[in-house]
Amino acid sequence: MLPHIPQKSQAISPDSPSFVSQCTGLTDAERQLLLSLECGEVSPIPSRAEDYHQLTAAEQLEILQLQHEILATVVQSREYMDVLCQICRLEERLLPDSVASVMLLDEQQRLNILAAPSIPLEVAARFNGLCPGPYAGSCGNAVYRRGGIFVSNTLIDPRWKDLRPLAQELGILSCWSVPIWGLQGRLLGTFALSSFVHREPSIFHRKALEIAAAIVGVVLDRQFQTEHLNLLGKVFEGSNQAIMITGRRAHIQSVNQAFIRMTGYEAIEVQGVRPGPQLLISDRHGSAFYNGLWRTLLRRDYWQGEVWIRRKDQEVFPTWLSLTLVRDGKDQDITHIVGFFFDISEQKATEDRLAFLIGHDVLTGLPNRLILRTRLSQILMQAERRHHRVALLYLDLDGFKSVNASFGELGGDELLRIAGHRIADQLNDGVLLARLDSDEFAIVLPTVTDLQQISWLAERVLNSFAQPFQIFEHELDCTLSVGISLYPEDGLDQDSLLKNARNAMEHAKRAGRNTYHFYAEFMNTHSDDSLILRNSLRQALARGEFFLEYQPQIDLLTGRIIGAEALVRWMHPERGRIGPVTFIELAEQCGVIIPLGEWVLQEACRQGAIWHQQGYSLVIAVNLSSVQFKRGNLEHSVVQALSASGLPAHLLELELTESILIENTTGVLNTVQRLKSLGIKLSIDDFGTGYSSLAYLTRLAVDKLKVDQSFVRFMTEVPANAAIIRAIIQMAHSLGLKAIAEGVENDRARQFLLANHCDEAQGYWFSKPVSAQDFVALLEAEEQRDV
Repeated sequence: MLPHIPQKSQAISPDSPSFVSQCTGLTDAERQLLLSLECGEVSPIPSRAEDYHQLTAAEQLEILQLQHEILATVVQSREYMDVLCQICRLEERLLPDSVASVMLLDEQQRLNILAAPSIPLEVAARFNGLCPGPYAGSCGNAVYRRGGIFVSNTLIDPRWKDLRPLAQELGILSCWSVPIWGLQGRLLGTFALSSFVHREPSIFHRKALEIAAAIVGVVLDRQFQTEHLNLLGKVFEGSNQAIMITGRRAHIQSVNQAFIRMTGYEAIEVQGVRPGPQLLISDRHGSAFYNGLWRTLLRRDYWQGEVWIRRKDQEVFPTWLSLTLVRDGKDQDITHIVGFFFDISEQKATEDRLAFLIGHDVLTGLPNRLILRTRLSQILMQAERRHHRVALLYLDLDGFKSVNASFGELGGDELLRIAGHRIADQLNDGVLLARLDSDEFAIVLPTVTDLQQISWLAERVLNSFAQPFQIFEHELDCTLSVGISLYPEDGLDQDSLLKNARNAMEHAKRAGRNTYHFYAEFMNTHSDDSLILRNSLRQALARGEFFLEYQPQIDLLTGRIIGAEALVRWMHPERGRIGPVTFIELAEQCGVIIPLGEWVLQEACRQGAIWHQQGYSLVIAVNLSSVQFKRGNLEHSVVQALSASGLPAHLLELELTESILIENTTGVLNTVQRLKSLGIKLSIDDFGTGYSSLAYLTRLAVDKLKVDQSFVRFMTEVPANAAIIRAIIQMAHSLGLKAIAEGVENDRARQFLLANHCDEAQGYWFSKPVSAQDFVALLEAEEQRDV
């Protein structure tokens, strides 16, 4: 629809009502500029301070008539080139023996004629590609000097030096040119009047040029916007990504064809509807995920990530979704939300298959040696942290070579496949089974409570081979030889444990096969060494042989020490310093862990209170044993420790392991709620290594998740660890929790955690665990750096 135009027959005088005010169809910015021009309030180009009052009454009327005619042309014509040509003709009418032209700057900042209705095309072409400069004629100078240029004699004026031969040939004797400015202050080109006689411009002519240039700028801006919108429309409909545009409250306004193809919804079915459980949203993500998404989107104006979407036929599929907020340029209020997404089903299936093939045995589907070594390293780090044993069972099929010789490789493969299934059927959740090589398998028990547990498992596996194997049409008897190594007694790393377990397996073969054997002989005879340590433990607390060391916890953003984790050590009178990996499990077995845990809690609170009195407000983190949590009067112990020390409750943090959370969850929730009511902080230690329920996690009201050091230390060797770390940090933040990473041993890990918005960290890169006295030295050194 064309804008409404006042009748041309209407009488025009300086006192006539505003022509622009009677027009509709203009944008606010265009209307304001044209009104200003119509009233003579602004000049779109730098010029002398002439005013309309310096014009004669006749000239003022003629200027007003020119404005009305140009504006009528603007609002009546659909084609912008028609408007430009008509503006040129109107200007030529004011100046006989002249031609008007509009030149536009291209991407190389050179001028080319866009509109010049009175100039032959072949002549106009000779001016194209004009480079602005001090000798490039009136138009080249108008751009170069960013102001009006009025040359009355092109034959002698130095500004026409480069174009003088062309001026002489065409008979151009004078030329007036003014810049054309866009509404955003962008220089678009020039508007010029070239005369075939020598002329000086009057105030009237300058005003006429200014008006024409300003309106040409509006016309060009509108054309640029139209072309831009047309291009965006083509991109919108032609994109192979689904595009969805919503209002500020997320009600869908527009979707493209890719959206319709991917989701199965027609545009009319979703317009005006807000995505929810009945439209697009699947049940793959909980409310915490979407709450985190919206918080990030509102904070950063942008969010992207993997989201599962529900099609119209209720099928769910994975997408990569990008959301962007569109804000009002003036008030920064949200006006729209733009979403882009594409189907990543094939990509995920390929990635999952490749990841499986890299880490699994194709024949049995079991994890291979690579996964075993990776997982075993993580289990050992966790065992060091939690102070418990790990068992590695090395299994080898007896006489497998003769099976290959008798039944061929296909028969051997069938035996291995069935054997893998039989072994797996004897294992509980959380126990790792892997195929190492040929006829060799390995079992990893992440937590060993006593040696009998290992013996029972070995016997179950051996008994599962008592039944013959059906290999094609034949029955085949097969047995196993099993070797067992223990952490930390038989090795502190995966290589030592694998080597020693294999040696134990060879010993079992030499002993007659179809049996199991521990690596160390004292394990086979159940050495009394652990009994000796148990007896020493009962006396060690009374003798004051335990002491605490403190490892700093760092705010990654500021680099300052904000807390300390209290770690218990044992100075044995005969054996010297003993690490917790050796005595904590024994303490749990013999019940010493409860009084020991109470002592650690009291001593840590006492030291924390001393630091608080010295002006250091540090959060003191204390580890809790699962035995202590289940059997001890934990709430009473915490209250007593806080009361005796005077430590403020908010400066005490208790670290719970995931093993605590998966047992008797209702009781755990009640205990956690009572502890939180005291005002203390709670964190989940070694997060990501256990099997706790994320549903219960949202109800535990903890304050912090601690990323296990096994993920941090092997972040480079195991690429998946980096993704796990990012996921834990994002999940913590989406639940309103802080994230702390342990095991930071180099600056690369620190920078990675900082870049992924981890809140806190600890590890040898910052400091090893130190005595209370040395910890104060660290605090004082920090204060010195701040001075």
